[in-house]
Amino acid sequence: MYTLTKDLGHKQSAELFNQQVFKEGWEMDILSEPKSAVFCRGFEYLETKQDLLLALCLNNSYFKRENIYRLLKFALAFSDSVQIFTTDGPAKHNYRAFGRPESEVTRETRLERNHLRNLIRDALSIINSQLSPDQQKTVSFLDWEAIYADPAYQSSVHELRRLYETSIEFRKDVNDATTKVLLSRTGIKKSTKAILSEGVQYVFEEVGFILSYTKLLPTAKPIPEHGVRGFNYIYHESWPILEKLVHGAYGNKPEDSIGFVIAKIES
Repeated sequence: MYTLTKDLGHKQSAELFNQQVFKEGWEMDILSEPKSAVFCRGFEYLETKQDLLLALCLNNSYFKRENIYRLLKFALAFSDSVQIFTTDGPAKHNYRAFGRPESEVTRETRLERNHLRNLIRDALSIINSQLSPDQQKTVSFLDWEAIYADPAYQSSVHELRRLYETSIEFRKDVNDATTKVLLSRTGIKKSTKAILSEGVQYVFEEVGFILSYTKLLPTAKPIPEHGVRGFNYIYHESWPILEKLVHGAYGNKPEDSIGFVIAKIES
């Protein structure tokens, strides 16, 4: 494995990265459009190897073993400091929306979180096996218990709930996204209204966490200073709600320290 320098632009660095991983039968496609502020900042943060936040979603078929290895390899090539969060906290709302008993909600989200963390540890072991002792990489995991207790996070979620009540556009976007994820599932034992009421909490919690990340107290993060000077968020597809919130499109205060990069694995 090689090390990218901060002297290369993100396009050249991506080309070099893909030349290496193509030998493994895959490459990373980095979406270059649209050229809005959050994506431009994301490209800038790739170039400077800014702190990086990597999300792993529960019950999402994209996050299988080989893709987690590939995502982690990409993240570590383009950042000197990677923290990982799984969505086991917000995902509890999805389980509840499906009508699952609380004991099952707790057990299933914990098991899936542990499974994803183990896949990360396995991937990191493979990556480090290709490196000399002085180049070994590390990652850390965020815990939702600490996040939920953080005042900045609580304030962020509160503001999103307020925005949901006052902005017709935001409420529609959140409801549409939640409906797409939840109401397409079979075996749901609740009414549409009850499903939405529970399911929208997932959006508030995950997005509220990302929007408040630079302001979280040291007690909420394994690396206390991580993201304080801005961070990159990497995902494999567009997330319009997050993008619009970062830009202040709902009449909310825009965020100027979050970069977003859409990076999709191509086999």
